[in-house]
Amino acid sequence: MKKSFNSIEELVTLITERRKELGISQTELAKLCDLSVNGISKFESNAGDRELKLSTLFKIRQTLGFKLLIELEE
Repeated sequence: MKKSFNSIEELVTLITERRKELGISQTELAKLCDLSVNGISKFESNAGDRELKLSTLFKIRQTLGFKLLIELEE
């Protein structure tokens, strides 16, 4: 299934839904990605900074088993 996003909020929703689909807790995701639980929690909620390093996004992508395509428009 192909899904796209146009905002950080949509990306957060896609990541959160996928994590829950797989039955992975925030704590488990943090451990699998070598990230902090607090960081995952803040990212998935509206609390705090929602910016995400590209390297972190790739860790999450690999762990949750989805493909990430980046398309640039001119």
